[in-house]
Amino acid sequence: MARAPRPGAVKTRLCPPLTHAEAADFYGCVLQDVLDDLARSERWDTWVAYAERSRAYFARTARHATALLPQRGASLGERMHAVFGDLCGAGYRQVILVGSDIPTLSAASVERACDLLQRDGCDVVLGPADDGGYYLIGLNGPVEALFSGISWSTSSVLEQTVQKARRLSLRVHLVAGTYDVDVAEDLERLRRDVEGSAGLRAVRPRTFAWISRRPETRGAGRSE
Repeated sequence: MARAPRPGAVKTRLCPPLTHAEAADFYGCVLQDVLDDLARSERWDTWVAYAERSRAYFARTARHATALLPQRGASLGERMHAVFGDLCGAGYRQVILVGSDIPTLSAASVERACDLLQRDGCDVVLGPADDGGYYLIGLNGPVEALFSGISWSTSSVLEQTVQKARRLSLRVHLVAGTYDVDVAEDLERLRRDVEGSAGLRAVRPRTFAWISRRPETRGAGRSE
């Protein structure tokens, strides 16, 4: 799920220390790195479920035969459920939905989610995020109730989703967790991770270049 990197519409909690234009530039770098990384795999088809007024951007920038799908629904839960419904309706037996703005999102976690969904004993796969939400969810088919009654954008999203799945008698498995970059301290954490991992730099070249251009992010939490 993604949106075009418009200033003032993405990563606004990074402002300050970033300007809205800088935050949008950062988001665009992460987004394109994630798309390139995931679209390399021959195991799955890569779709972008784009937000309102974002189709032109993705039609212009999508690579590797990435397919486009409009998001539908008023709430986040409705939009997520609609992605599963639309893609399963198109014939996919498993669908894995990931955030577009997770710099450390690993293709290996998506591979693991595929493995889990394609074996007996798994109905739902979740990738925990450090803020209490999740960055990945995979299903073998649409489950509308799994996305209703969830307190979105809170630290209890993962817990509520697991509890809801269990009440629905769905078998849940987890893949490795990671973190989002929402505030200045997260930028410093990302800097350390990227600078310390040649593998991460290789699959996130735009993100690494953006970080390298901004030595001031070392002062996480400092206003400009």
